[in-house]
Amino acid sequence: MQRGRRRLLLAAAGWPLLARSAGKFEPFEGVDYRVIAEPPALDPGRIEVIEFFYYGCRWCYEAQSYVDEWLRRKPADVDFRYQPAIRNTRWLALTKAFFVLQALGELPRLHVPLYRAYHRDNINVEDEVVLTGWALKQGIELKPFEQLLASDEIMSKVQRAREATYAYQIESTPSMVVDGRYLTSSGMAGGVIQMMEVTEALVAQARGERRGRPKS
Repeated sequence: MQRGRRRLLLAAAGWPLLARSAGKFEPFEGVDYRVIAEPPALDPGRIEVIEFFYYGCRWCYEAQSYVDEWLRRKPADVDFRYQPAIRNTRWLALTKAFFVLQALGELPRLHVPLYRAYHRDNINVEDEVVLTGWALKQGIELKPFEQLLASDEIMSKVQRAREATYAYQIESTPSMVVDGRYLTSSGMAGGVIQMMEVTEALVAQARGERRGRPKS
């Protein structure tokens, strides 16, 4: 079966089938993913998966349910974290929002609702005044939110996010970095479901290479 047609059939069949078939799927380097030229120092005992995302990205919003499903059955040797990507000033307010919610301990509760506010409810949370009003409606206290939003602490985190975006050469969102060595995205893989399929395959590939097996 042609690779493109096989993927369409898998997508039509749904994510559970993808999860079952991921062990057999072998992604193509340079097509489904690329190798990161200068990977960071790796934890020998853990495989890290990083999602580079932006709250205003419709494909990131679409991917979130598949990311959540994968996290519910994530392998025990895999760590996952969200990493805001920031490539222009328009992304600044929502990048700051991520770090503010994280600092307040509200990220687990409000990560998905912030996506929904932008994409489903058409709230212009890219505007900091509107964003603050939205946060108040979610039960967050005004003063701590405003202080963090304007703080050097949050801007330092934004700067590090910008540096990470360029260090990993993130060109689109959502993108997944696996084990610091491999990068895939919805654009490269052909969709958000396919991106998760490639991510799972890359996790298995990284695990095998750590155990001294050459990739097949």
